[in-house]
Amino acid sequence: MGFKSKLTAATVLVGLVGLPAAANPQHSLASSHAVQIHATDQLAGNKSRVRVLSDHPGSATALTQRQKSEIRALLKNSQGNKVLICTGASLANQRESMYRVVLLRAQLVCDYAKSINPDLKTTIQEKRTSARQFNGRVVVVSK
Repeated sequence: MGFKSKLTAATVLVGLVGLPAAANPQHSLASSHAVQIHATDQLAGNKSRVRVLSDHPGSATALTQRQKSEIRALLKNSQGNKVLICTGASLANQRESMYRVVLLRAQLVCDYAKSINPDLKTTIQEKRTSARQFNGRVVVVSK
């Protein structure tokens, strides 16, 4: 993938974090496997990184060893970035308890990242999606 393609894909993925669910194009961007996209932030001169963490088993909220290693790798590859946005994604029209579970998962991801690097500024949020492969997963953006 060329630089321009990476930059475009990262811009769209970073936009997922700020867009309402109705305008959310997540379904066309990633497979069910963990995705990592790098892009250069032209204004700040640092690299933004987006990572879709591997899925939680069942209704679990605790982080798996694989997810912890993905978070550590993201933090290692984005040294110098001071902002981490943890977004829990869930399908629309679910029970309210599922939205709380996804938000808790995002909170635990940011808490774990902050335990590794206390200087990080973290933001936790929950977004609705129509893409089944993102249901219950956490998208992490490092800026």
